[in-house]
Amino acid sequence: MTQGKTKTRPACCRSVYGDCTKNTMENASKEELCELMDKLLLNSLDLIEQDVRLSQDIARLTTEGQMELAHTRFTKGPNAVSAVQLPTEDYKPFQALATVQVENAVEDDADPIQHRTLERHPVGDAEDGASRIDPSAWFGILRPPSLNIAKERFARSLDTIVERANVRVRLSSYLNTFELLQKRKTEL
Repeated sequence: MTQGKTKTRPACCRSVYGDCTKNTMENASKEELCELMDKLLLNSLDLIEQDVRLSQDIARLTTEGQMELAHTRFTKGPNAVSAVQLPTEDYKPFQALATVQVENAVEDDADPIQHRTLERHPVGDAEDGASRIDPSAWFGILRPPSLNIAKERFARSLDTIVERANVRVRLSSYLNTFELLQKRKTEL
């Protein structure tokens, strides 16, 4: 949101306060603005708490995935899970099995903040001709359970990363709105 160029009510003011309209914000008293700012800060603190929790979850999931990979290497030997199985420059191009999609918000929505989602694609041929392959297949058909657990942990960490990105975008929007309300309050 560009500050100072528009007088429409901020995105998160709509989603957090429901009935907050353009006229309400422009005609709000100093006390009402302070109340809105207080609510916005409380919601921002909740988002900061979520951000920290999600950050810890990401660290935990990726560490667990790395430990499972190390367990696989230890039980199967260093050559069972190594860079030898990874594709080289000669390998044909392939697409990711999971991609991030950004849903563009409509200005009339109650919540116009852009939302990110993780879109999972099936293994097979993609629309542009490049195939989608399961990287765990590089390690053979009879993969050890610890390798499958590692794959699951990394997949869950992707979901958590996208969720954290959404929390951070919303938090940024809330803080920008707080600045706008602060400027409006000083004008009164």
